[in-house]
Amino acid sequence: MDINSTIYEKAQDLACNLVNASASGDTKAYCATYQELEALCVSNESSDKNHPFQWETLGDFTKDNAASVLIYEKAFKYSSDLNVYEYMASIKLALAERYCSLGLTDIARSNAVEANEYAIKTDDLELRQEISEFLLNEC
Repeated sequence: MDINSTIYEKAQDLACNLVNASASGDTKAYCATYQELEALCVSNESSDKNHPFQWETLGDFTKDNAASVLIYEKAFKYSSDLNVYEYMASIKLALAERYCSLGLTDIARSNAVEANEYAIKTDDLELRQEISEFLLNEC
């Protein structure tokens, strides 16, 4: 399933705005933009516009590690339902990184191993390298 280009562009624009707000230290703009991204995800969740990309993006910009894990788990479910290995791999890597930040090294490693298993089924060499580096360096 390809992502609707309008949804992709909207999520991408919001991500850019989040990066800019963060870089400039504009907490108010960051929070407002984050809420807009979250609303986009929620409004699309029960429709054919739902896609793991928007959820993974939301997880990427969720500052609280525990909260981001829940979002990534939702994103992974949607990517798994669609059987999209690149998303499955990148989301599992993101989960591994967040679990590592939470000090849960066994769960982090398990997610990284899963990420590697999915990534092997893709042509995304950059993602495969990121996962390999995580597995070599661990938490």
